[in-house]
Amino acid sequence: MNPFIWLGIAAVMAVIEIVSLGLITMWFVIGALAAFAANLLGADIVVQMIVFLVVSVVCLVVLRPVVTKYRKRGQAAEPTLVGASAIVVEAIDNDALAGRVETENRMSWAARSADGSLIPAGESVVVCSQESVKLIVERK
Repeated sequence: MNPFIWLGIAAVMAVIEIVSLGLITMWFVIGALAAFAANLLGADIVVQMIVFLVVSVVCLVVLRPVVTKYRKRGQAAEPTLVGASAIVVEAIDNDALAGRVETENRMSWAARSADGSLIPAGESVVVCSQESVKLIVERK
């Protein structure tokens, strides 16, 4: 068997991993590279396939949990403003897509009413949900 077939398999698995980012096919890339090395050392096709499967499965079972743990380690939980109080600084009108609130930490946010009602400037509100950089609020 041509040893470059294993490199082709490794390349295909690497592309799949890049597209999916699931930390699954990355281990098959390592298995294919190990089978490539076995081919270069003169192993027959059965041994190459066994090397591919064993190395891939061992890497998947042993290394994936470790890599997943350390990948999540650097991610901080996104802060949420749900439950925070705010003051309406620009009247909230969902139909006009208008409205801003200022939270207790003096940050100004785009805002929409949870029930669709108009909320005039100066009104105290509570944040009931957050959609990216827009707060969904309701009257206190």
